[in-house]
Amino acid sequence: MIIGKYVPSKKPLWSNYVWRSELVTGIYENFLVLFFLNILTGTPFLKYPLRLLGCKIGKGVCLYSTQITEFDLIKIDDNSSLNDNCTLQTHLFEDRVMKMSYVDIGKECSVGGMAVVLYDSKMESRSILEPLSVLMKSETLPANTCFVGAPAKKT
Repeated sequence: MIIGKYVPSKKPLWSNYVWRSELVTGIYENFLVLFFLNILTGTPFLKYPLRLLGCKIGKGVCLYSTQITEFDLIKIDDNSSLNDNCTLQTHLFEDRVMKMSYVDIGKECSVGGMAVVLYDSKMESRSILEPLSVLMKSETLPANTCFVGAPAKKT
């Protein structure tokens, strides 16, 4: 109702759209997560409210994080794991422009605790992003690989 469906786009920092998006994020982080979703973290039930918000979450996904912003831009495939407080960052502010795009987590992937996956990136099947690592925007982790660091490098 407030924002509509999130789609890949570029919006000026001082636009009505960005203010509405920040309102949605504020309500999500300071109300929904705080009073409801934190209780569900690590259970098989967290995926249901996130799906209602627009996230595409497959079967057997293990979610220990609620650090998601633009819900419609998230895809997490079957049997993947998002560990403690990792972030799927579907937007960045660059040169006073809000740039948004997809984050695609493939089958049987693992995003380590407090790791960050930036927009326009993809993790192919069975790839691993180690804890405290950053997958830079527009990068792809090939299938069956492990990356670590900020920015992430192959181990």
